[in-house]
Amino acid sequence: MAQFTGTSTTMNAAAGADFHAYILNTHVGTVQLFGSLRRSSGSEREGVDISRIESEKLVVIGMIRGSLKFRTGSLSGVLNPGDVLVVNSKHPLVTASLGPIETLGLAVPLDDVANDARITVSDRAVRLPETALTAAFLAFIGRYLVEATSGTGGGRRSPASTEPALHDLLRAVLAQVTLPALTPAQHSLRMKEAVRELIEKYHVIQGFDADSIARALHISRRKLYRDLADEADGIAGLIAARRVQSAAALLVEQPQLSLSDVSAAAGFGDATTMRRHFLTRLGMTPADYRKERA
Repeated sequence: MAQFTGTSTTMNAAAGADFHAYILNTHVGTVQLFGSLRRSSGSEREGVDISRIESEKLVVIGMIRGSLKFRTGSLSGVLNPGDVLVVNSKHPLVTASLGPIETLGLAVPLDDVANDARITVSDRAVRLPETALTAAFLAFIGRYLVEATSGTGGGRRSPASTEPALHDLLRAVLAQVTLPALTPAQHSLRMKEAVRELIEKYHVIQGFDADSIARALHISRRKLYRDLADEADGIAGLIAARRVQSAAALLVEQPQLSLSDVSAAAGFGDATTMRRHFLTRLGMTPADYRKERA
């Protein structure tokens, strides 16, 4: 961190060792900034599951010193000084290191940087190119962290102006990434997978619909319907089918729930709507379904 401040402060030192360490963490609106300098032993293996983050986010991890092995999905490799990794928080990230390592980074909700659906629906992490812009991005994070946590300059800056600046910087560095071009078939498959993941996650929320999916994927409703034109059920049908599955499970597993409670818990607006979908898809009413499986 000395390159950002000109000094180094011992915040936590191992007994009998000349070792400086720190952990910094601060929030600027919805953006979380973090940095650390730590040491791990040769036999230690550390794992970080960023999929535990409550809301879906883009997580950026930059290496300042040391080397960090990582694995996320099918991608694995080593981050060395100057390397920056961007990963979607819905994918587990496991890391392992030897010796002292220093990292900087941030985590930002996807909805706040809704300019790159490629990253949103990507099943793999991406590396940022080693450019002056990427270096400036890391330098800004480092300087702001130090100033905000030490009460010097950053703590006096308004989050209202700093948060948009962080968003713009992140968009700019992401714009440097050139992902392999997808064939129409690959794009269609990626989009369907993303839609099904969203339906699985949010179908129990009343009001969740095609517009909700389009907003989450940062595309227009028209493009969404065009990309899923070959789905026989259509988007509304996919959502309804998943809600029927949830309602059917609740009817059997929680017999104390009323039909109205089941319909609300499964994402249907009311018991009448749930009844209509049960008749269409299962050929029986929710009450008959429950009796048959009692």
